Amino acid sequence: MPSNNHPAEIFGYPIDNVSHEAQQDRQRYWCPFMSRVCSKTSRLLDFPFGVCSVQRHNGIRTTCPHRFEEPGVSGGAPRVIEDIARHYFGDLNNVISFTEVGLPNIGVIDYVLVRHKPMKAEVDDFVLVEFQTDSTTSTGAIVQAIRDFMTGQDITDRSYAFGMNTYDTIKRAVTQLLNKGIVYEAWGVTCYWVIQEYIYADLVHRYGLRADGYVSTHASRFALYGLVPHEGRLTLKSTRFVSTTVDELFHAMRHNPGLPDKQTFVNSLNVRLHARLKLNFS
Repeated sequence: MPSNNHPAEIFGYPIDNVSHEAQQDRQRYWCPFMSRVCSKTSRLLDFPFGVCSVQRHNGIRTTCPHRFEEPGVSGGAPRVIEDIARHYFGDLNNVISFTEVGLPNIGVIDYVLVRHKPMKAEVDDFVLVEFQTDSTTSTGAIVQAIRDFMTGQDITDRSYAFGMNTYDTIKRAVTQLLNKGIVYEAWGVTCYWVIQEYIYADLVHRYGLRADGYVSTHASRFALYGLVPHEGRLTLKSTRFVSTTVDELFHAMRHNPGLPDKQTFVNSLNVRLHARLKLNFS
């Protein structure tokens, strides 16, 4: 039986959460992950877009990068940032995070975690963090869903006709992995790419990346996460770390098991030629 496809979280809360706190945050269009009004917009709405994640094929897919900024246990840095700091540095001592740091001629880094020398404003070590969430197709259906929800309708048993644009997400992620990964390997530094398990599974299926395995000397590491129910909310759960290199990524793409067949492509061109030229040669 098909699953219902609809927003999973609106303004930070699951759509079946009707607590006073949830309703209050929705009324003021509040993002609890950024602790300010939601910044996502749609020309089809006169209020912020507010969809943090969606339910699609019985899975929860994050659609807003700020969803990865769920507060951590320390009350300061996001949970994901705390997890990565502990994984890389071993603890949170003398670690400070900076957001949206420019990388000359390349782009912007989502987070840079810096461990400074004790009692000194001097870099001892640093690690880089990038977020990659998914995007949707037929997003007008999502707009209708949030409009229905915000007018008080129960949408938990409804299914809206949107899809996931995971292939586009992967194309953007791979471009960044290559462009930034080359820099990080040249620098001898490490970057964690924060994505959900299903997106990494798509990378494995589409390009033949390693399904698992972690090597501490690799510059590029995938920090994989899921969203699980917890006390009326959804919370990020670290599942595992997988590593790769630029060379491994190049090799996987060059030997892509999903490469299309040339003759099949030529046959499709013949069909189109026949349709276009049949009047001239009949």
